[in-house]
Amino acid sequence: MLCFILTATYIHISSFMNPYIGLSLTPNASNSWAVHDVDPQGLAYTSGIRSGDTVISLELKGRVRLLHQKGVFLVTEAYTIDVENSHGQASQHTMKPGPREWFNIGFSSIVELLLLLTGTYALFSQPGSRVMRLFYLLNLSMAICILTMYTSQLPLSNYILAFCAAWLPYCLTAFYVSFVFRTRLHRFRWLLIISRCIAVAYSTGLAFLYIKQWMMTDVQINQGITTVSTPVAPSGPTNLLNFILCATLLILIWMTWVNRKSYNRKEQNQLLLMLTGILVSLIPFIICFAIPTLLQGEPLLPVEYTLIGFLPLSWMFTYVLVQRSMLDLKLVMPRLMIHGLYVLIVFLLFLAASHLHSLIHISLLFVSFLLITWVYQYMLTRSRKKNKLNKDWLEHQQLRLTVRMAEQQNMRDMIHVFAEMFHKMLDIEGVIVIWIDDKHRYSQEGTGIFTSIQNIDNQALDIEVLRQKVDLAQIWELSGEPTTETIGFLGIGHKENRTLFSAEEQDIINKGRLEAIRMLVNGRLLSDLQKRYEYRVDQTALHEHQIRRHRQFNDIMMEAQQAERMKTSYFLHDQLLQNLIFLSRDLEELHDTGETHKDQTAVWLECLYASQRDIRQLCDDLYPHIMDRSDLEEALQWLIRTLQIQSGIRMELHYNALSEELKHEPLKSTVFRTIRELIMNVMKHAQASFCSIQVHTRDTDLILQVEDDGLGFNVHTTFDTATGHFGLISIQSSIQHLGGEFTIHSSLGKGTSINIRLPLTKGATEQ
Repeated sequence: MLCFILTATYIHISSFMNPYIGLSLTPNASNSWAVHDVDPQGLAYTSGIRSGDTVISLELKGRVRLLHQKGVFLVTEAYTIDVENSHGQASQHTMKPGPREWFNIGFSSIVELLLLLTGTYALFSQPGSRVMRLFYLLNLSMAICILTMYTSQLPLSNYILAFCAAWLPYCLTAFYVSFVFRTRLHRFRWLLIISRCIAVAYSTGLAFLYIKQWMMTDVQINQGITTVSTPVAPSGPTNLLNFILCATLLILIWMTWVNRKSYNRKEQNQLLLMLTGILVSLIPFIICFAIPTLLQGEPLLPVEYTLIGFLPLSWMFTYVLVQRSMLDLKLVMPRLMIHGLYVLIVFLLFLAASHLHSLIHISLLFVSFLLITWVYQYMLTRSRKKNKLNKDWLEHQQLRLTVRMAEQQNMRDMIHVFAEMFHKMLDIEGVIVIWIDDKHRYSQEGTGIFTSIQNIDNQALDIEVLRQKVDLAQIWELSGEPTTETIGFLGIGHKENRTLFSAEEQDIINKGRLEAIRMLVNGRLLSDLQKRYEYRVDQTALHEHQIRRHRQFNDIMMEAQQAERMKTSYFLHDQLLQNLIFLSRDLEELHDTGETHKDQTAVWLECLYASQRDIRQLCDDLYPHIMDRSDLEEALQWLIRTLQIQSGIRMELHYNALSEELKHEPLKSTVFRTIRELIMNVMKHAQASFCSIQVHTRDTDLILQVEDDGLGFNVHTTFDTATGHFGLISIQSSIQHLGGEFTIHSSLGKGTSINIRLPLTKGATEQ
């Protein structure tokens, strides 16, 4: 820490004394300097110096330092610069620290201090923990990265940054693995060894490159101007570092996903929070710097802006390390992820807008921003509703847990008071009471020499086992009646003077034993009553929910019945009634005139034939008479032939149901109407080319299955009144009335499969 403080102090002071100028020069034919390039982040750009200007002189207050690479001289240190622009106008610019430099130094100092204090706080909270030491090293590495990004001392900062960044992926991997997979650390030692070897190899390669670069450096001093000639640093180490960081993040995501199911709720919450924090904190660096640098050689944002996420990353780690008693992060994590994703997308949209100049493209980005904002508000609304339900459930569980803990503590307090009174009345070494709760776990309470006795293991106990474990004068097995199970044990120590118990003391012991039995029995009865009460509360809530569902279902059934009545009414009105009106009008005309024609008679006959067909169709819809003249298989074959001709859909019937009950009502008509309604749904909505109908028996059940290769639908909205699936609702009502089960399997674009199970035995039907 001391080395970091000294180094940070030196770099910040040097950055303040010699701020970043960002001016590149090339010599021209007149022995002067021409401005080759001006960095917008430097003082030269804010002073008004532009490419193409000519540098007349560099004032030598202190020293002027130029860094020479490939024929270009970068001004790293200078006080005043005299420049002549392309119009021949001369100007003088003083390189003093401006508001931006003050902000960079102050901001970086605050971030470094916060990272260092966070790591130090975690380290001192648990100084002997390896996880805390790794966390401290991770914070120190991030602080050094921030330090080197906001400084003008390029050579020194580049050296420090390269070596520090080489070890940053290892520190992140080692800390994450050591904390998250601390109970399975042996499974990931190979990963830590590989990560450490990569860091060592990378550091060694960088050291070789920088030593080689230093040996090739040529320093010349001419008229107070120091020129340092050095070869251009290769981009390979930077690209390799970006690749290692991206690979590290992907490995951590993969490890978390593979091992997520092997943890309990608390550990899953910690895992979820840590992984989300890592993603949110490092995504700006990955998306805006690492990936663009690897793909196109230029980042979208300077690296110093993308490393801001290091600070919230450190705070998130500290929160998880210190607050390990989180109850359920699933109540807050969805909203945090929604907020983080929205901020990231909006940031990327603004970043894209800064690089666009076309009004059409900017308008499209604005429309995208409005659409994303609407989706963001919609997801927040859904998250609030879901969180409210989860919060109510969690509060209910907390209340139940609080009641149970209070009950257990009350039981322990009563037994402790009983043991203390028993101990004082007999003047013995101590009393121990062991009782068994409703989950067959042993609890104990002792006085005297038995106060500090170790907890009894949760294994089968008897009097002999307890005599071997504890030095007792007498011990009894406690049970309410001789035929009931054991509910506990009562043991007393020897008398202080090691004498035998008198008859009066033995009578007190017997009364105490009976009192202990009564107390334990009452405690168990109280626990049972509490469980019954909780069960009744749960059943009441379930019944209320079922009543609401039944009311909704009845409303849907009433709407379905009303829809069927309306359908029949419109059919009678638009078909039969219109034909009768037409016939009655023509017959009245025939009665008045007494004349008729052959063509008119043909029209009357066609109208009568159409009415006959409509009446026959209506009768078949209400109750097909083929059901009375043939068995179920023949009726289904007739139905499939008729509907196949009407629809053009290829249909197949597989019938293998040999049961006497299928020859009687109401099972026979229910099966027929169910299959007809399902096939009609396929014809109307599925747009299918094939439909399979299977009817067979399995043990004492009748199995119906109707499958198609159509469009499919959303099963979750099947019983919503807005969707209009009244036929399916009616089928479900009929199946449930007969004691059967009705299941639907469907997905959009993958067809539908409807399975129905009906009990054939009379007892099952009655049930």
